[in-house]
This record gives sequence, C-alpha cells and structure tokens, in this order.
Amino acid sequence: MGTRLFVGNLSYNVNEQELKEVFQSEQIEVRSVRVAMDRDTGRPRGFAFVETATEDGAKQSIEKLSGRLVQGRAMIIEEAQARPAPGAPRPGGLRPGPGGGPVGPGGPPRPFGPRPMGPGGPRPPGAPGSMGPGGPPRSFGPPRPGVPGADARGPDRLPKAERRDRPEKKKSTRPKPEERERGNWHWSGILDDD
Repeated sequence: MGTRLFVGNLSYNVNEQELKEVFQSEQIEVRSVRVAMDRDTGRPRGFAFVETATEDGAKQSIEKLSGRLVQGRAMIIEEAQARPAPGAPRPGGLRPGPGGGPVGPGGPPRPFGPRPMGPGGPRPPGAPGSMGPGGPPRSFGPPRPGVPGADARGPDRLPKAERRDRPEKKKSTRPKPEERERGNWHWSGILDDD
C-alpha cells in the first residue's frame, strides 16, 4: 500500500489546513495535502490528495477517518490510484472500433437482423409465449356474416340508426365576417356640424 490517499466527498469550503488538522488529530503524520481546484473557476472540486509519512499512517487514516464528518459531510478515504500516463486511455472512455475509429462506450455496433426473443433465442411457433403479448395478430377483414349489427369497425359497434342520439353541436359565438363592424369603416372626411 502506498502513502498517497484520495479523500472524497469534501465540503467545497474545506481548505488544506483544516484537512491537515483532521489527520493530525488522530496522530497521523502528514507530508502534504492538496485540495483539487477547478481550472476554470478556481473553486475546490470536493476532493483532495493527502500524502502520509508512512504506510502505517495511511492504513490508520482509512480505518479511523473514513466516514468522519468534516463540515457536515462524511469523508471517503481510499488509497489513491496511480495517474495514467499522458495520452493513455482513461477508464470508461471511448474504445477504438474495428477500423481504428472511436466506438461509443457500448462497444461495436450490432448487426442488423431479427433479435433473439428472451433467453435462449427465438421460440418455435406454437410454444408458450411465442406470439408475444396479446396472442396472434387480429384480422381486420370484412364483417363476419350472420352477426347482426356488426360492421367493419368491430362486432361491438351498432349501426348508426341504433346509436343513441347525440346533442347538436354548439354554434359558434364568434360573429361572422359580414356581421363584424370593427375595422370595416373608413372616415369620409366630412364633418357633421349640427
């Protein structure tokens, strides 16, 4: 185990001196503390790296300080991982595709074609669950002969004559163009002086 630790879930107000004091309160000798700052805004990013003097101090830090509340937030302390070399791929990023180009995080594109249905691939016709939800597709052909009142829209629909009467549609309250006076008058230029 190394002596460099990752300290996460920090308040944005924690500074290096406060973090150093937290470690020293448990008699852990600290070599350096570096709170990560945002390059653009200059504000803390909520995590830090602490380097202890000994490996034993790093182990004690993880055991004693993990979950300790600092400014209302429980610290997460883990061993820091080595920084990848410049230009090396980062974990979780895009992977190169078959032609060398980038492929998304989901891997290479899938081939077109029918998808297998469920575990074990497609089911043979007639097997339980082979028709999907709702059973086989329905036919929307002409009405069935011998069924009174059935038409092409289905057996439950009644002919128009047997349907209940609907109330008349409401007439619009908006005036018709010829009834509107607003906007249709022009001043003739004659004054009435009576």
